[in-house]
Amino acid sequence: METRLLSGANRNLSLLALMMCVVLFSVVGEVSAGQGPLDGKTFMVETGEQGKSGGDKDTLTFKDGNFHSQGCDQYGFGDGSYTSMVKGDSIQFEVVTTSPTKGKMTWKGTVNGDKIEVGYVWVDASHWYKPNPKPLEKWAKGELKK
Repeated sequence: METRLLSGANRNLSLLALMMCVVLFSVVGEVSAGQGPLDGKTFMVETGEQGKSGGDKDTLTFKDGNFHSQGCDQYGFGDGSYTSMVKGDSIQFEVVTTSPTKGKMTWKGTVNGDKIEVGYVWVDASHWYKPNPKPLEKWAKGELKK
């Protein structure tokens, strides 16, 4: 009789473990890399230093869970994996992009419909002639490329 109870308990335990694996894999699939609510969107933006008017143009692209600034290509910055959060009608995102010679940029922005507004901080890599570079605060705003 005891053997039969243990067999039933083992069977229930195995079924519970299988169900937990199915739930775990379905949750992981929803938040896996390479997916994001901004994927497939490209924005044409104007950029500038905080407190100053703009003038520079850039193209910001979201694809396969990554963010890319075309204007930063010339400085060696590559793609960065972005995180996002949907809040009502807007999507907030954050991303870090890096360059082997020009440092790091930390981007934080909001997309509302076809419009994007971004604040970002560029900290240049330290060099012998600039051991403690100051962060440069910048902005970008624009619209969805159609």
